[in-house]
Amino acid sequence: MHNKNLIKFLASGFYSGLSPIAPGTAGTVVAAVLAGVWLQKYTINLPLILVLTLVGIVISHWAEELYGEKDCQKIVIDEWAGYFVAMFGLGINMLIPAFILFRIFDITKPSPIRNLQEFHGGIGIMLDDILAGIMANLLIRLILAFV
Repeated sequence: MHNKNLIKFLASGFYSGLSPIAPGTAGTVVAAVLAGVWLQKYTINLPLILVLTLVGIVISHWAEELYGEKDCQKIVIDEWAGYFVAMFGLGINMLIPAFILFRIFDITKPSPIRNLQEFHGGIGIMLDDILAGIMANLLIRLILAFV
């Protein structure tokens, strides 16, 4: 059997997803802080995103089983992965714009993000946030190209 406490700790983004108000936003705040610390020495690159995504799929799948609720709000490892995707290849000066755009796309779930919620388990939990991160990243890059 998997360590239930460790799964809940990781899936909830170090318990930030247990916030009674806006758990997804609380989880993204923690992700932004971690990204800021990471960017002091490293870049947010494809290997990091792949590891976070693959671990997130497994952890969120196990956590969904533990919580007994489809895409439980306490699970915010998907927000972490999505936010890191939003920050892919960007500098520390983009932490706040990426946060704002990622949350807008994640909360409003414009099509095709909304359609990805049909998938089940860890993949379903993660996919919509990954796409929200991609959309935020692309929009930032488009804006920067014209500024």
